[in-house]
Amino acid sequence: MVTRFLTETEVSELTHISLGTLRRWRLENKGPKFHKFGSLVRYGEEDLSHWQNDQPSGGFEPSRKAPASIIPRSRLRQSG
Repeated sequence: MVTRFLTETEVSELTHISLGTLRRWRLENKGPKFHKFGSLVRYGEEDLSHWQNDQPSGGFEPSRKAPASIIPRSRLRQSG
């Protein structure tokens, strides 16, 4: 299998994470796994996908019923 590598600009555009944040994360050993080819920084497409899937998420799936603790704003009592 051939791994496709993305530039930091491509990763920034795909994830909507700024270049500055990606660069800081590299210095702090955070964020998606990256590879150095001389002075070039590249992100493996599969590595990026795995990293994205491992990130915490919130909310609920539309096909599942919302938890009872979530009350629609229309049902909240208006004060005043």
